[in-house]
Amino acid sequence: MRYKYVMISGFAFSEEADLRKLENLAKRGWILDGITSLFFRLRKEEPQNLKYSLDYQSDYDEEYFHLFQEAGWTHRGTIGEHVHIFSAPEGTTPLYLDAVEQSEQYLPLIRTGALGGAVSLAFLLFFGALMRIINPSGWISHLLLASLILSWIAFVFCFFPCVGYLVRRLRAVRSARQKV
Repeated sequence: MRYKYVMISGFAFSEEADLRKLENLAKRGWILDGITSLFFRLRKEEPQNLKYSLDYQSDYDEEYFHLFQEAGWTHRGTIGEHVHIFSAPEGTTPLYLDAVEQSEQYLPLIRTGALGGAVSLAFLLFFGALMRIINPSGWISHLLLASLILSWIAFVFCFFPCVGYLVRRLRAVRSARQKV
């Protein structure tokens, strides 16, 4: 079997684009076979008209996957603890019919990202202040600089996805209110 790896753009900001990319690849015979935090793993098969959908669920068991299977959805992979990707033939009833209901699934991701962002920001401020106050030299300055850089990286990878999911949730709620 032939495999191909395609980079994920980032579900917090381009979930729809990534899913459309997978749907277009499935039409050319590249079917999602697995997923990591950075890449989709695709397997060459017969071309198919598939729809892909994400579900964010951290509290799941075999019954969770069985319910999706009964509804016509095939589990294709899980990223981390709570991002599950499913596929189904075109025309299958969507996982979520209501935008507000779908936006509820982002709440745990927003909370986790906000907590991680707050903790990493606290470390970022602490190491920045420490460097400013003690004006270190030698290996201590290198250690503090490395800690500052790691705190910045952690902040970026927690805070920006949190903002992306928050914006997506707010848009869905606002859109649902305008329809009413």
